[in-house]
Amino acid sequence: MSTTQTIESPDGKLGASALDWLFEAVRKRTVIQLRWPLVILCSYLLLFSPKEGLAPGFIYVTLGFYLLTNMTLYFVADEFFTKPIFYGTLVLFDTFVTIFILSVSGGATTDFYIACFVTLVLSCICDTTRGLLIVTGLAPLIYAYVLFNSGNVQDPSIYLRLPFPFVIAIFYGYFAQVEKLRKKLKEREEETKRERELAEDVSRQHDRLRALHTIFNAVNATLELEKSLKDFLDRALEHVTYKAACVHLVNKDASLKIVASRNIEGGEKVESTVAQTLGGRVVKTQDPVVMHDIGTDPGIVNAKAVTEQGLVAYLGVPLIFHDELLGVLAFFAPSGADMTRENVEFVMTLADPAANAIHKCRLYETIREQTAELIKANKIKDEFLGVVSHELKTPLNVVSGYTNMLIEGMMGKITPIQEKALQTILRQSNDLHSLINSLLQVSCIDAEAVQLDYNETNFWEFLYELKCSYDYPLSKDVELTWDFPSDLPKLYVDRGKLKHILQNLINNAVKFTERGEVTVSARYRASKKMMEFEVSDTGIGIAEDALPWIFEKFQQVDSSESR
Repeated sequence: MSTTQTIESPDGKLGASALDWLFEAVRKRTVIQLRWPLVILCSYLLLFSPKEGLAPGFIYVTLGFYLLTNMTLYFVADEFFTKPIFYGTLVLFDTFVTIFILSVSGGATTDFYIACFVTLVLSCICDTTRGLLIVTGLAPLIYAYVLFNSGNVQDPSIYLRLPFPFVIAIFYGYFAQVEKLRKKLKEREEETKRERELAEDVSRQHDRLRALHTIFNAVNATLELEKSLKDFLDRALEHVTYKAACVHLVNKDASLKIVASRNIEGGEKVESTVAQTLGGRVVKTQDPVVMHDIGTDPGIVNAKAVTEQGLVAYLGVPLIFHDELLGVLAFFAPSGADMTRENVEFVMTLADPAANAIHKCRLYETIREQTAELIKANKIKDEFLGVVSHELKTPLNVVSGYTNMLIEGMMGKITPIQEKALQTILRQSNDLHSLINSLLQVSCIDAEAVQLDYNETNFWEFLYELKCSYDYPLSKDVELTWDFPSDLPKLYVDRGKLKHILQNLINNAVKFTERGEVTVSARYRASKKMMEFEVSDTGIGIAEDALPWIFEKFQQVDSSESR
């Protein structure tokens, strides 16, 4: 089982060691306390082992000056100690003074310089507080061991040199650790800054994606071109720092016309400036055009009409759909500083959905116009069929009436051959009459004017009546057979329309059967609660590949005259 303990510093920060907080920044009190041992040792060394020839006054002045420097630090403001230039200069000064005192002191030997140098190097390269403490503790012990084993213990100044490795290690090690920790903190701050910038960039991209989603929804909410583009501009201006925007489209004569705008006061001068001059440059290059101050460009006509509205900077993006230039998307800003790369890139991403919306709305307008034309043409066709059908019925009724009169002998006796001819005329007249009624019904169906007239119907009586209407000899070797039971139920049905449907099926079967049999049958399916009618024949039949389309209006498998 292992435990981990974190120790909180006096500043409230957590560290791996109780002393780590000391190295987070140079502290005034710590620096002064670390200098006192160095100052005192150097002073004692100079006093007790000076070189021959040094005047006592010089020694006392030097030591007094050095002691005074540390006392003066008590009056220096704390913020100076946090600046590298200050404590760096202080360390260089102490190094110079220490070297000077050791050089003028007669007690320093070669092994002493080596011990001090090694201790200095080790204390500076230590990366942890624990390593610094080990160097600080072992340096004087090792030096003492080497020194006492060398036999040079007769010199009394040796006892002044023994603490030097300790003082040097803790003094220089402190500043070395502070500098290393400062670099680490700086690197950590830079890394934190990069992470923060990355997070801000991700957040900004997320906001832009959400903005694009909102703009796409707005532009796809309607198929009316002007309303769609105005909603598009409203949403776009909410997510950029631009003040105004407009969309101008290319006309058939290659000119540009503003079809939607926001925060731009109109007029012919504005139209000529925004659409023709600025938009014309975008059309010519078919690339984005960025201008930081349109008022300084002499080639822009009536630029004052736009700049007076506070619209100084301009960004124009071509609207292209499938290599076809549809128009220009333009944004205006109060100053060129708003034309940042980020805003320009965002506007460029809006060009594609705007072009798609324009194409979609134009396609919708085209379809709507074509639909209106088709409806108009269909109405004319229906009117024509209605008029022609009624006009054909009048002479046809006259022909049928006189034919009946001749058959009944009201206009004189006729021969059997004449009667047979008249029967044929009457039958063909009835077929033509039926055809005209079918045309009228088709017109009603197309006009959606068909209404069902439900009535209770005895299906046995209905089929018997239908059978009697075919009680005449057919003109070909075809037998018409009827197969239906006498206990058919009474159901609600549109009698006239059902009769018309069955007559069409029967007539079609007889028409395409040269010889053989045509059978008309009917059954009531009690399990499904429905009537089932079937018309079968022994004629030429219908190919399976023709079944999907033969039931379309005015369609036949073979429409040629020689069929």
